[in-house]
Order: sequence, then C-alpha cells, then structure tokens
Amino acid sequence: MYNRLRVLLISLVLGLVCLGALWRSGVVWAWGMKAGSGRPVQLKVWDWWSPSANEEYGEYFAAVEKVYEERYPDVDVVLQIVPFGNYVQKLATAMVGSAPPDVFQSSVYWAEGFYQRGMLLSLDSLLAQAAADTGGQRLAQGVFLPSAWRHNHTAEGRVFGIPQIIDAQCLIWNLDLLEKAAQEDEEIRDLFEHLPDGTPDYQRLHFEGVRDWEHFRRLVKKLTRYGQDGEVVQAGFAINAYSGGAGMFPPWLAANGGRFQNEAGTRALFATPKGVEALEFMARLYWEDKVCPPFRRQIADGELFEEGKVACIAAGTWTGKDIIRNTLGWRNFAKTAFPPGPRGSGQKTLTWGNMLVISRNCPNVEAAWEYVRLVCGLEGNLLRLKYLGYNGPRLDLYQTPQWREAAAARPYLANVPQICLAGDKLRHTEIIATDHQANPVFETLLLRYPEIVAGQGPYSSVAAALKEAAGNVDQVYGRYHQQAQGWLARRGEGE
Repeated sequence: MYNRLRVLLISLVLGLVCLGALWRSGVVWAWGMKAGSGRPVQLKVWDWWSPSANEEYGEYFAAVEKVYEERYPDVDVVLQIVPFGNYVQKLATAMVGSAPPDVFQSSVYWAEGFYQRGMLLSLDSLLAQAAADTGGQRLAQGVFLPSAWRHNHTAEGRVFGIPQIIDAQCLIWNLDLLEKAAQEDEEIRDLFEHLPDGTPDYQRLHFEGVRDWEHFRRLVKKLTRYGQDGEVVQAGFAINAYSGGAGMFPPWLAANGGRFQNEAGTRALFATPKGVEALEFMARLYWEDKVCPPFRRQIADGELFEEGKVACIAAGTWTGKDIIRNTLGWRNFAKTAFPPGPRGSGQKTLTWGNMLVISRNCPNVEAAWEYVRLVCGLEGNLLRLKYLGYNGPRLDLYQTPQWREAAAARPYLANVPQICLAGDKLRHTEIIATDHQANPVFETLLLRYPEIVAGQGPYSSVAAALKEAAGNVDQVYGRYHQQAQGWLARRGEGE
C-alpha cells in the first residue's frame, strides 16, 4: 500500500512539473484555463507573443479574451502560442491537418506567401459588409496609417489581413550621454526640443534634429570617447557586421532614396549608386571615423547601449519597453528616423504592419472576423497600449487621451508617430531566403572594406559586390514567383 501511494505521489508531482513546463511554453495556455467551458464554438487563435517569455503578453491576451467572451458568450477563445521560428512550418502542417487556427497574427515576412499559397481567406467581402461601421470599429484603409496598410493586400488590391501593429526601424539615442556632451557642445545641444522657458528639454529630441549624413557623422564622432591606447571606450554609434550591420543596410539605403526591391518583388534594386553610397557610409563610420565598438559576434548592439557604452544604435520602435525591462527601469532615451543621405530627401526609415489573418478554410468565419474587429479596432489598439506599451497602426489612437498620457509618461514615444509616417515599405518577398543570399555579401563588405577599397579584397569594388548580391536575390525572386504563379493559377487568380 505504501509503495503504491508513493508511486502515485511521484506520478502526480511529475505530471504537475510537465504541465508547468507546457504552461510556460504556451502550449496549453488556453486549454489549462478554459477546459470544460461548455461554450459551443471554439475559436482557435495562434500567436508568437508568448506569456512564458513576457508576463505582460499573458495580461494582454487575458484582457482581449475577457472582452471578447463577454461580448460573444457562445465563443471560447483558445489561444495557442507558436514560437516565431517554427511558425511557418507549424502553419503549413496545421493547414493540411484537421485543426488549423481560425485566426492568427501573421508577420509581413510570410503574409504574401501565405496568401499566394492559398492559406488565407480574402477579407474583401467582410470589409464590404462592415463598410457602414463608424468610429473605433471601422477597419477601412483610411483609418490606418498609410505605412500600416501596405503589406496586407495583393497588387490587385485583394485584402488578406488587417494591420494589428505598426513597426519601424529607427535610431535610438542615449539621452544621458547626449545631455552630458551638450553642456559643452552647442551642436549637440541643438538636437533637443525646448521647454517654454527656452531651456533644452533633455527628455526629447527634435524629429529632424539630425540634418543629414555628414551631420550624423560629426555628432557620433563627438559622442565617441577613446582610451589611452586609442580603443573606443564609449562609442558614438554601433554597427555589428555579423548581424545588425547587414540588417542596417536597408534603412540607410531608404534614407538615401533607394529601395531593396521593386513593388512586385521580382527584382532587387539595391545595386545602384544609392546602395553603394549607403554601404560605404556605414563602412566609413567604422573604419575611417572609428566611432563604433569592435566587430564581435558575441556582443549585441542593444546590450552595449543598455550598459551606457554606445550613444546611438539602430533598432526598432518596439524596443523601448525591452530596454526598460532589461535595465530595470531606465528610460532616458529617444528615437528618431534616419537622416537623409546625399540622394535622399527628408527623414526616412522602413515600416511594416504585422496583421491578423483568417485561415482560408476557417469554419468559424463570423467569430474570427469579430475577433479581428476587436483586436484591430481602436479598442484593441488601446489594450495593447495599456498592457504592452505599444503604439498602433490606427490614426485615431493618436488622438486619444490614453496616447497623450502614455507619451507624457514615456517621452521616448514622442517621435514614434512621425517615424512611422516617414517610412518606406519594408521589402516583402521571401525575406528570409533573400537574407541568406544577400547578408553574407553585406557582412563581407563591412568586415573587409579597407581591403576591397585597396583592390586586394574578395570583390573588385563595393558596386561589384552589390551587383553579385542582387543577382543572387533575383534568383530567389525568380524561383518564388514561378511557384506563386502556379498556386494562383490553380485558384483562378493568375496574371
């Protein structure tokens, strides 16, 4: 009897440990809370925002679920968290199985491909039925920032997603380091907004404070400090050639008036004089101006920034709350877009809007659409602002007292709407595949720039290297569009 009881207790403990592990992973997030709810309709929702990684996601999803289920008592929201890296594979498997999600968040990395593969429902008829909606429930194109409504439809205008968030690449500045330098340097002091009494507001930067690339070079040079042997002990700017450097090229290209790909996603456009200037500008910051930390694989730009060792990094509009969490509350930083290059015009960046989509074979279209209306409406934008501190893709969000209160409490949000409005469309076709082809070339250009300029490197010139990278990307586009035309033709949507 004792042995049997002992085995039972051990089994119970092991079972609880396993359940706890699954709970933390998000696999049973909804099942554990909602088993036996008795609601006749189950709405399967997928996302990669994991409560196990950030408890604020759990609070946000719980709030959305509460509002939705109070409004639709016959529907049981069943949330499943799928890691970002496994999302495409899991969805492809689920779509041919018996339990696909009804509605899910889709990154712009995959949305175009999901629709062309026939995985997503066209939302045109649902939008037409909701055309009479007013106020915060409207989901028409005109209620969203133009930069948010770019990745959610085909070239012919078929809508397959509704913007849920708006993201942009941006420059993030350490205001502690800028304020210290501003005490003795008027050019840096002029970057700050002014208070009513005319003194600098050391919590806010002018959106257009950095005028152009040469101005940026002077500023980050002034913000760099060197040790006795000449090593950089406080960097003005950070470029990680092994990852961030390659990813940093597209926004600097946009700031110089260039584009990574054409609108149809059939040809690379970065192997141009605009692209050469952008890549050389980045390389010279490191090799000639010496304003950057040494290239290292192991150290991320964000870590150095959070440690106060870098005055400016390229990151994203979404990273503010991550910085606050990682630094246990430090928030004295500000965000700007990228200053224009010699061929550019005005402050610029790249923007994108991840979206909610509905599976093509969704059995609960009405329930799924109501979930989309909640999450992508003004109410959903306010819930994300409240629980996650995120801005949103809707224009009316920025007219609310909640947004004004958030921007007052967190001054780093002040320039975010302008940054999002200043963005070109992020490249949108086979992003991961094209990264594999182009990034090694960009990295080599940054790592071996002096050799290449001296005629002793692996490429005869920067222009030749970019031409090779563009050719590799064009091959990806060619293979992909041949497949896509086959998928569309089978559904009667081919050109």
